[in-house]
Amino acid sequence: MEKFNPFKVRLSGLKLGKHSFEFEVDDSFFEKLDYSPIRSGDVKVNVQLEKKPSLLNLDFKLNGWVMAECDRCTAGFKQPITGEFRIFVKYGDSYDEPSEDLIVIPQDAHELDVSQMIYEFIGLSVPLRKIPCEDSGDTSICDKDVLKVLEDSATEGENRNPMWAALNGFKDQLNKN
Repeated sequence: MEKFNPFKVRLSGLKLGKHSFEFEVDDSFFEKLDYSPIRSGDVKVNVQLEKKPSLLNLDFKLNGWVMAECDRCTAGFKQPITGEFRIFVKYGDSYDEPSEDLIVIPQDAHELDVSQMIYEFIGLSVPLRKIPCEDSGDTSICDKDVLKVLEDSATEGENRNPMWAALNGFKDQLNKN
């Protein structure tokens, strides 16, 4: 990932103890990522960094939204996201990521780029199943044309395929019992 200057935390000169950093993620953040399925959003990221002699604790809190597509009708909508994540950073000989929540940085590192971590945490905060009308009960956001095509194709499939008739007959028998 290209380094984003606004997403670097300066470590040199940082005293032991807790420090807070705030980052604003907007469309320009996602535009710099050619591989990102997310193209737009507005997410506030608060990072609480606790510096210890040989370790950094980073607690990330995310709150905002990203543009997403409904899994059913493909209508675009603002998907709310929130999340809390923790990363530990140790000093070592060279950069390494031995586990999903531990990063090793060189002893002489003067700053820490948190842009990749923020991107990954945003991705983890987006739900796998995105059907906003089911969550809110508001069908006004649905793409009615796509839903009609889906409904028509399901009905046509039942009428053309004799297996559907047999399965529906079996279902009717089960419902009578």
